[in-house]
Amino acid sequence: MNRTILLSVIAVILLVIFVLFGGTGDGALIFLVLLLLVFLSKFFFKKEHGKIEENAPSYQSLAAVIQQYGEPDDTIVLDASRANELSSLILFYHEKDLAVIDGHEVKISELTGVAPKNLASPYTVDEWAVVINTKNRQYSTFRLRVGYDGGLASEIANRIYENMKRG
Repeated sequence: MNRTILLSVIAVILLVIFVLFGGTGDGALIFLVLLLLVFLSKFFFKKEHGKIEENAPSYQSLAAVIQQYGEPDDTIVLDASRANELSSLILFYHEKDLAVIDGHEVKISELTGVAPKNLASPYTVDEWAVVINTKNRQYSTFRLRVGYDGGLASEIANRIYENMKRG
């Protein structure tokens, strides 16, 4: 049961007991104090609940990932001019249920969707990105720029989707 709901129920029960067993005009004051207590506890519990239990490792180089996990099952290159940089690669390790996206570890089973997106505005040319959504609280959305080719963005999104289905 959610702590906020539990505290709210306890506050209401205490208020009813106070009113039924001799509370006079101070009932409204007690109600306001209990209400304040509930909202303050909700704030502190929400702050505690928002903390990430475990931080997934981030990698600085492709060599560090390969040293840790070996050769990937599939590699997707986002930008051919930076093919040796981890920020322009997506690595898939299917047996480990692991994807390394922009240097961050994410489970393949946590990937929920992928789509190409045109980032153009009225003032810029149409640069494309691939948007990957995850269930991971730490990395819920990745926006990975792929250049000025919409066809390439669609092809990359399709390859990521195939790896999602496979993993």
